[in-house]
Amino acid sequence: MRITEIGAGTIGVSWTVLLAAAGHDVVVTDPRPDLAEVVDAGVRRFGSADLLERVVCEPDLARAVAGADVVQEQGPERLEVKQDIWATAAAHAPAGALLLSSTSGILPTDVAARLDDDAAARLLVAHPFNPPHVLPLVELVAGQRTARDSVARATEFLRSVGKDPVEIHKEVYGFVGNRLQSALFREAVSLVRDGVVSPAELDRVVTGALGPRWATGGPFLSFHLGGGDGGLRHLLEHLGPGWRADGPTWGIPLSTRTPSRRSAPPPRTPTAPAARPSPPHATAPRPPCSPPGRRSWRSHDRTASRRPLRLRRPARPRGAADPLPGPLLRRGADRPGRRRLLGPRGVPARADPGFAELDVVGLAREWPDRPAYSRLLTSFVSMELSRVDPSMATFFGVHAGLALTSIDLCGSQEQKDRWLPAMRRMEKIGAFALSEPHGGSDVAGGLETTARREDDEWVLDGAKRWIGNGTFADLVIVWARDVADDSVKGFVVEKGMPGFTATKMEGKLALRTVQNADLTFDGVRVPEANRLPGAQTFADTNRVLRVTRGGVAWNAVGAMAGVFELARDYAVERVQFGQPIASYQLVQDHLVSILGAVVASLGMAVKVAQMQDDGTFRDEQAALAKRQATLMLRDAVARAREVFGGNGILLENKVGRFFNDAEALYSYEGTKEINTLVVGRAVTGIGAFVGRKPAKH
Repeated sequence: MRITEIGAGTIGVSWTVLLAAAGHDVVVTDPRPDLAEVVDAGVRRFGSADLLERVVCEPDLARAVAGADVVQEQGPERLEVKQDIWATAAAHAPAGALLLSSTSGILPTDVAARLDDDAAARLLVAHPFNPPHVLPLVELVAGQRTARDSVARATEFLRSVGKDPVEIHKEVYGFVGNRLQSALFREAVSLVRDGVVSPAELDRVVTGALGPRWATGGPFLSFHLGGGDGGLRHLLEHLGPGWRADGPTWGIPLSTRTPSRRSAPPPRTPTAPAARPSPPHATAPRPPCSPPGRRSWRSHDRTASRRPLRLRRPARPRGAADPLPGPLLRRGADRPGRRRLLGPRGVPARADPGFAELDVVGLAREWPDRPAYSRLLTSFVSMELSRVDPSMATFFGVHAGLALTSIDLCGSQEQKDRWLPAMRRMEKIGAFALSEPHGGSDVAGGLETTARREDDEWVLDGAKRWIGNGTFADLVIVWARDVADDSVKGFVVEKGMPGFTATKMEGKLALRTVQNADLTFDGVRVPEANRLPGAQTFADTNRVLRVTRGGVAWNAVGAMAGVFELARDYAVERVQFGQPIASYQLVQDHLVSILGAVVASLGMAVKVAQMQDDGTFRDEQAALAKRQATLMLRDAVARAREVFGGNGILLENKVGRFFNDAEALYSYEGTKEINTLVVGRAVTGIGAFVGRKPAKH
C-alpha cells in the first residue's frame, strides 16, 4: 500500500517507521524546509536506515497525497488548520482513499465540516498514543457522516500493521484514553499540591501498582480479578462504602473539599449540525452522588499492614551524583512485567527512544560531559534490567558491555571519537562476534575465522554463531585469526559491507527477544581504519571479557529478584483450601530459599564490582561469581515455578520465561564447567583444562 503521512513531527515519523517496517511505501509531507533531514534522522533513531528505502519526502501536500491508499494527518491541534489540510488533501487524493486524522480531542464531525459527503464518509479520527510504533492502541472515532465501511477498513488496516484499534462509540472531547489520564493527573496534582506525597513518590505509586496492573488487565478486569471468586461485585461491596464516602471529593484540593463547591463545566457543543443518535448501549452520564459523611477508605483495606519485602536501590557514595533519572529507570522495574521495548519486528530498544534517553550506556567510562561512574552503579543497572527481562539485560550487555568496551579498550582515539558517541546515544548498536559454529569454550585454542592483509584492507572469511544483536547491529566487533602471524586481531565490521550476512537463529527456548545470529564473512573487505590497533592477541580479547564476565552474575541476581517478587505476590494472592498459599509452610520455604539465594549472590556480585573499582579484581573472582549466581538462579526459578503450580507453565504468569532464560545465563560467558576450572586453577595452581588424549587403538 501507498500511505501518505501529513506532518513530520514525532508522531508522524513514528508512524512512518511502523508502516515502512510493515512493508508499505510511505510519503511524508510537511512544509518545513528541513523535511528530508528530520525524516532521515527520525527513521534512523526510531527504526533503521534500511527503512528509508520505502520512504519519500514530498513538501507539496497535493502531490504527496496523489495515488495514496491511506492518508494520515498529524497536523497542529487547531481546528481551522486541520480543516484547511483536509480540504486540500481530500481534493487531490484518490476517490477511494481512507482519510485518518490524528487528533487528541477535536471531533471528527468538526474536522470534516468543510468536506463534501463523499470525503466526509471516508474520514475518521485515528488517535494513537505516542510513540505509535511502540504503543499499540489507536482510538477510532467516526463522525456524523462517516460510513461504517470506513471504520471497518481502518480497523483492518491498523490491525495489519500490528496496532490494536478500539472504536469509540460516541464523539466526546478527549476521547477515552486522554480523559482517563486527565482524570488521574488532576487527582495526582491535587495529592501533590496538598502535601500528601511528592511527585516522585506518586510516580512510584503508579509504576509500582496501577501501571503494571492496568497494563495487563485494565481497570475493569483488574477490579474483577481483585474481587476473587466474587468478582467485581464482591470488590465493590468490600471497598465501595469507603469510595462513596470520600470519592466525590477526590481531585479537589483538601482545603476546598465540600460538596457544594464541586460543579461540572457546561458541556461543549460541536460546531456541526445536530448530533447523530447514540448507539443502543450508550447511557446518559450518572449524576455525582452526595457524600453521606467522611470516612477513610483505608479502614476498609485489610491488607494495608502487609508490606511485601522489596529489594531497595543501593545508596550512592557520599558526594556522588546519581546520573540516572530514578522514575525512568524504575518505570519498568519496580514490579516484574515486561516493558514494551520492542519495535515492529521484535528488535529491542532502538525502537524505544525513552530507553536511549536514560543515558545509561558507558557509565563506567569518562565522557567530555559526564564523569566516569563506578562499576557498582553500572552493575545495578544491569540487575534492574534483568529483574524485568533478562533478554533486555543481555541486549544491553552486548551493546554497552562487550561491543563498546572492545572499542574503548582496543580502539584508537580516532575510532573512539568516530563510534562511541553514537553508541552512547544508541544511534548505532553494537555486537560482539567471538563464538563460532565449531568453537565455543575452546575458541582460545584457535579461531577458524581468518583475516589476511591486502594493501590497506583486510579480507575476512569464516563464520560466527550465537552473536547477540547480530541481525540488526550497526557495528560488529569481529575477532579473527591473522593468517600471517596466527594471532587474534579485532575488527569493526559495519552493517552492509559486501560479503557480510547475518541470519537470525530460530527456535530458541531462552532469551527469545535477543536477536542471536549466524554471521558469515565471504571475502568481506574491512579497511585498515576499522582494525582495532590494541587487539593483537587473544589476551586482548580476554581483557574485554574479564571486564564484562562479572555482569552475568548481576543478570542472574536480577532474574532471581524478579522471580522472587512474582512468586511472593502470587503466593499472597492465590487462595487454596480457603486461605492464601503463602500461609503454608512449604510455600514459605520456597520463598525464603529464593530470597536467600538473591541476598547471597548479590553480596558476591557487589564484592566483585567493588574489586573492579579498586583495581584488585582477578579473573577467577568473576568466574566464581558467575558460577555460583547462575547455579542459585536455576534453583530459584525452579522453586518459583513450583509455587505457581500448573499456572507456572503459562506464559502470562511470566515465571516460565525466567525459568527458560535461566538456562541461557547458566551457559553463556563460560559454562559452569569452564568457570569451575578457572577457579580450580587459581586455588590449586594446577590447570585441569586439558585431560589425557584418548588412547590410540
